[in-house]
Amino acid sequence: MNTAKQKGFISVVKELENYMIAHDLSAGDKLHSERDLSEKMNISRSSIREALRAMELIGIITTKRGEGTFLSNVDDHQLFEIIGRFLIYSEKQKNEITEFKQLLEGFISHHGDKNRIIFRVYRLIKRYDKVFSGKGSEHD
Repeated sequence: MNTAKQKGFISVVKELENYMIAHDLSAGDKLHSERDLSEKMNISRSSIREALRAMELIGIITTKRGEGTFLSNVDDHQLFEIIGRFLIYSEKQKNEITEFKQLLEGFISHHGDKNRIIFRVYRLIKRYDKVFSGKGSEHD
């Protein structure tokens, strides 16, 4: 994929992400059709389709023929663990993950778990901490 096309593709994926956040979509929620997304976001339908297919390949969305496209529960997706094992491998990195988890725990204990994004990041970090510390399985 050439650089100009890749930048365009990434910008469409970012626009879709912004759309999902703006509409407070969460796992299991149905996305609008490609045509509706194209019209609402003022992006060509083929660009929307390409971005959605890429998102489906990495497990962010699921398409059910005849039903539509749904946001997946990425917290349960093994892809993050696979990627994490390549990105987080030194003891220093693992310790930083543990420290970050503790900071998030402090924030959550003070502010509660009402901030969905902070809480999702916390759950993901907690999961990695268990995997890398050997205190749990990948699917805890």
